[in-house]
Formats: sequence, C-alpha cells, structure tokens
Amino acid sequence: MVKHDFKVETKWQGGRDKVGTVKGDIIESQISIPSSLGGKGIGTNPDEMLVSAASSCYIISLAATLERAGYTDIQIHQQSIGTASFENGKFQMERITHYPEIHVNEANKENLEKRLSKLLEIADRNCMISNSIRNNVEVDIEPTIL
Repeated sequence: MVKHDFKVETKWQGGRDKVGTVKGDIIESQISIPSSLGGKGIGTNPDEMLVSAASSCYIISLAATLERAGYTDIQIHQQSIGTASFENGKFQMERITHYPEIHVNEANKENLEKRLSKLLEIADRNCMISNSIRNNVEVDIEPTIL
C-alpha cells in the first residue's frame, strides 16, 4: 500500500463572523462562512472547496480515463453543483453533480458516445475524492459530447 500525506494549515481568530486563512503547498486563500449563510463571504469556504475538490478530481480522472481509452484530442469543460441541506440541526452536502462537456473531433464522436457510460464509471471509481465521499454524498455525472 502506498500512502501520501496532503497537508494544509488553517488559521482563525475570533468567532463565527470572522475571516481565516487556509494554506497548502500551492493554494492559499482567505476563508469565511458564505454570505448566503449569513457569513462574511470573503475568500472561499469549506463547501466551495469540497465541490472544487470533487470537480477537479473527477475532471482529471476523466481526462486520464479517456486518454487510456485512446481519446487524446479532447477538451473537457465542466461545471459542478453541490447541493447541501439543513436537517435536524446540521448542514450536510447531499449531492454533487458534475456536468462535463467533452469536446472530441467528429471522427471519434460516435465511438465515444457508445463507450461513454462505462468510461464515466471508470473515471468515478478512479477519483480519490469520489471514493472518499461515496456513501455520504451522492455524486452524479450528466455529460455532453460536443
């Protein structure tokens, strides 16, 4: 088994309505509660970072899966939406839906359409974030081939 540590440092001073920071090896941002939830809305927030982690992991996994399947001349543009709910006094991310638009050359379009369902499943299985949140957050994929 291979293990890898991913380290981040977070800092916060004060109560709920303050602003903190999160810093990793590359990323550095202010963090706060989103304004839509009554917070400062400065910088990013854990909810956005969770959806960003799921989205970036899935798009990288999808690109690698498509490459291994022989589709090298592709472009992927993806939007992802995280839906959270407040129930029994707690917030929980209940669903993340990815909407990848996969641009391929016309010669490969029909072949990819036939294989896409299986390739999407492989990409999801190979995504570390999907694997980490599975059984807690539903992950849906709604692709478009262009």
